[in-house]
Amino acid sequence: MKTKYISLFFSFVIAFGMMSCSSEIPNGDTSKFSDLKSPEEDMVKKDYLPLKHPCMLHTQADIDRVKSNLTRSPWKDAYAQLEASDYAQSSYTEKTSALLDGYLKRMDKNNWSGKYPDYSNYTSCMYDAAAAYQLALRYQLSGNTVFADAAVKLFNAWATNCKGILRMEGYTNNIPDPNLYLIPIQAHQWANAAELLRDYNGWDRNDFEKFKTWMKDTFYSVSNMFLKNHNGGQGNMHYWLNWDLAQMTSILSIGILCDDNVLINQAIVYFKNEEGRYKEAGNIKNAVPFLHQDPDSDEILGQCEESGRDQGHATLCVSLMGAFCQMAYSIGEDLFAFDNYRAVAMAEYVGKYNLIKDEAFNKGTLVGDDFVYDSHSFPYTSYSNPSYTNATISTDQRGTKRPAWELFYGYCKAKGISSIYSGKWAEQMRPDGGGGNYGPNSGGFDQLGFGTLMYYRE
Repeated sequence: MKTKYISLFFSFVIAFGMMSCSSEIPNGDTSKFSDLKSPEEDMVKKDYLPLKHPCMLHTQADIDRVKSNLTRSPWKDAYAQLEASDYAQSSYTEKTSALLDGYLKRMDKNNWSGKYPDYSNYTSCMYDAAAAYQLALRYQLSGNTVFADAAVKLFNAWATNCKGILRMEGYTNNIPDPNLYLIPIQAHQWANAAELLRDYNGWDRNDFEKFKTWMKDTFYSVSNMFLKNHNGGQGNMHYWLNWDLAQMTSILSIGILCDDNVLINQAIVYFKNEEGRYKEAGNIKNAVPFLHQDPDSDEILGQCEESGRDQGHATLCVSLMGAFCQMAYSIGEDLFAFDNYRAVAMAEYVGKYNLIKDEAFNKGTLVGDDFVYDSHSFPYTSYSNPSYTNATISTDQRGTKRPAWELFYGYCKAKGISSIYSGKWAEQMRPDGGGGNYGPNSGGFDQLGFGTLMYYRE
């Protein structure tokens, strides 16, 4: 991503005539250029312990930096956004009563509503995870224990009342509906909330241990099973990138919360190590299968595996990829930089394609002329897997707004790396919010948000 590296790269390419008439970098491979090697290219498992907690999406240094800036913009406005959230109030009450039999479900209505009236009760987990994080964050930044106590009530309620994700005999891996595998999107949200309060003296140590056990039993067991066999698929069974990222963020966050080096390594090595062409979509080279030279800058753009599907899922991938890389970064593993900043290149690609003109940003329904860049000339390589062929980039859900961009932009700014399009998105959304600010459906709760508050860099 750095300009001096880009120039070196294209001097080599032009000299050997590899560019032809396409924007695509051949094979999406730049690893042969020694000056472009990432800090950590090896696949060797490491000893990440002991961890210096908190160390997931936020370290103590991050919290201290934000606290010192709360009287200044944009932090002041961003903090006001958090204070105003319905999910950051000490009066918030948990929703485990939605689990009629104690089990979490995210199942197809047509197939399951007759047997389970609460066939899609995962939203209770989604709302409560967002509340736990916002309350924990508000405590960390204000020091007011009333918010910590409210979050602790949520942790204890779920560890006590939730028996796990529904499993049934007679189905592959006992998972009766594949959509159940998407519930672990909330795992890293719960873990990050708990990480912020792990040393709070108002949270009984036995209850904290019980919560960690609940996290492993409920989320890790399912996430581990999915990454190992992708719902029992044989050969090149394919699932979209966001499915893998849901499990990867789950496992990494649980590993950090529980000081479990095996789980941490499982997630990070999976990100780095390409074991199969399609099955391991969460491997960074499969997640970003093609690289393109940006026709409008010196940047490299990384085509997201879901860009030909729709932009709602492509932007979801940016959100989850950012969370995964940030958590790894907090324990000393710079996955943003891995494989020549490939994750950053993906964020820039998705960001550029979805970039909305300033005058249209607050419109309800967007049309082609409302976007900065033309979809017909946008660099894209046809993508195929055993289940789908996406010959062109999708315009479906183009312009989806997710509070994910400040995280990438903040990292790049701190490192002196160009991130034009993440930066523009961060600017347009600033100050961004979190769960509850972007609609009541899952798309508004797939990411924790509050990026301006926690990731903005001057």
